[in-house]
Amino acid sequence: MARLTYFLEPWNDPLGAGYQLNNSLIAIGSGGLFGLGLGESLQKLFYLPEAHTDFIFAIIAEELGLLGTIILLLLYSLLIYRIFAIGFMA
Repeated sequence: MARLTYFLEPWNDPLGAGYQLNNSLIAIGSGGLFGLGLGESLQKLFYLPEAHTDFIFAIIAEELGLLGTIILLLLYSLLIYRIFAIGFMA
């Protein structure tokens, strides 16, 4: 139950259980519309300990911004669509 509570309200314990979620939200917000540029993320260097696995989407959002994440989600949607289309034809 505590994990759900910290997921819904990560600011209640910003240095404890909510630390990674807080920093991932900061990373997403600091990306803005166009992002900071590839390799320019500060969160992955200093604040997110598992940025390359658990919070990769937050780092992508920081580096590529809102437009980059929308394009990424569209590519994932296209991939899922193609998987189902091929599956229905088989």
